[in-house]
Amino acid sequence: MSSRLKQEVWALDRCSGCGACVATCAKSVLYWANEQHPLLEERQKALGLSRLKLRTCEVCDKFCELSCPRLAEPGPLAPLRTLSVRSAGVACSGSPDDVVQAILVAARAADLIDGAIVLDVDPWTLAPRARVVGTVEEIGGLVAVPHLWAPVLSALNEAIFGRQLRRLAIVGMPCAAEGARRLRETDHPRLSPYRNAIRLTIAQFCAGTYMPSLVEALVERRLGIERRSIRRLAAAADGGLAVTLWDGSEYSVARADLEPFTRRGCGTCTDYLGESADLAIGDIGAPAGRTTLIVRSPAGEAFLQNTLAFGLLESDELVNVQALADAKAEKDRRARGRALVQSRILLLDALREPRKRAEARKRFVELFGTPQTEAGKREVCDGGCSACEGSGC
Repeated sequence: MSSRLKQEVWALDRCSGCGACVATCAKSVLYWANEQHPLLEERQKALGLSRLKLRTCEVCDKFCELSCPRLAEPGPLAPLRTLSVRSAGVACSGSPDDVVQAILVAARAADLIDGAIVLDVDPWTLAPRARVVGTVEEIGGLVAVPHLWAPVLSALNEAIFGRQLRRLAIVGMPCAAEGARRLRETDHPRLSPYRNAIRLTIAQFCAGTYMPSLVEALVERRLGIERRSIRRLAAAADGGLAVTLWDGSEYSVARADLEPFTRRGCGTCTDYLGESADLAIGDIGAPAGRTTLIVRSPAGEAFLQNTLAFGLLESDELVNVQALADAKAEKDRRARGRALVQSRILLLDALREPRKRAEARKRFVELFGTPQTEAGKREVCDGGCSACEGSGC
């Protein structure tokens, strides 16, 4: 398998869980069993009475690397405009889920898409799943509960090769949009089916995704709520989790109680506002009863205008921009953790290549302000770095 994926992503708990590597694996040897990152299937070949372990990844184009959003830093897409919206038509609602459904229904009715991959849940068990939908009826029947993790992009092969869909929308957390963006921007010819099929990405604002075990441990056991009575789980303004039931009653789970159930890969993610998606949507910044919608690409603008033309969306510009800026400022808090992860990667390289030791020490000095004495320089560099050559270190 890819040594970069294993050492720079999985071993450092940076996996976003988007599922892109599993979908694009040319040998189909990556699979989900460990919920923190995919696993590599070990295959054997029988030769007489002997069984040899196959090196399935030895000759490979490493599509897993090309599709992994944690191995690239493309930068955020600048917002084209920011709106306050709510769904219209049969029902007027400011719920992000209902706004997403309105956009997808209008897109399917106008034949802009022939299907979508969405983060959905089983309506009875609340088990999250990546689901492929292809009709207006299927889109209208979604019971989306965001912030419970499922590898959304793992369903790409079912959609593109199984159901022969050629114009896809992808709905999920920002990490799913990041993985989709990687696929859309690659120029590898064998990844062209994915690149050509993805027409729209929608990301919900996200402070972190939670493992499915949260429902049983916190909601059922602690709050005494049956999962079949839950209508929606959403991030609360204080960083906790808001639980809304079908009867309209609401409960909350404190942020501190959620930490053990947050995916470890979320700890270094800096994307709160879906900065790689065509459309980003969430509760932050919008007036009561409405949702904030950020348009980040011409494709996102086209899908928005199509929804407005169908009369399925109402919009205005009443958005609290400062609230969005405050949410975005949370990225600074995680930037330090992100830099620390990069330093850990550098340290791994330094173990193999002494010339990188000085660079690794410099990175830690920048992070923590540790004074670098001349004795420390000699201890770390040992004459091995290019900066110290000829200087007597």
